[in-house]
Amino acid sequence: MEPDDLARFRRAYRRLIHELDTARLQQWEQSRVTLPQLRVLHQIRRTPGVTTGELARTLGVTVSTVSGLVIKLVDRGLVARTTTPTDRRQLPLYLTEAGAHLLGELSEADRTFLAGLAARLGPDLVTVTATLERLADTTAELRRAPPTEVPLENGAASR
Repeated sequence: MEPDDLARFRRAYRRLIHELDTARLQQWEQSRVTLPQLRVLHQIRRTPGVTTGELARTLGVTVSTVSGLVIKLVDRGLVARTTTPTDRRQLPLYLTEAGAHLLGELSEADRTFLAGLAARLGPDLVTVTATLERLADTTAELRRAPPTEVPLENGAASR
């Protein structure tokens, strides 16, 4: 691999991430939802009735962190806390109609954006999609592999 190729790849990768993140962040800002809140909303949609403790384990954060996020989402009317007849300490969480609507709007905006992007790519869509699939597969393989030395641009090695 040529150093110029690696440098071009890095620039292209960072630019793509920046452009995609900017589009998503604009959608989130308009709905006044943060990334951690969005993660909670998506997890509640995936597992209705999940408790705060289960959410914390699934998301890999503390119970107090999740509790704070849930309180904000409940206050905004996006999440409802209920009780179970057998254990009143357990507070299963569900999306409210407003929470489901918000996730639907965000998903629709994402689908619309990606459809426009696909339309602009035109006949290159198939090639770009295959490249993205390869990039995702290679990234997943690299993340699962044990750390190895990676050559840096100046010939040194990094772990």
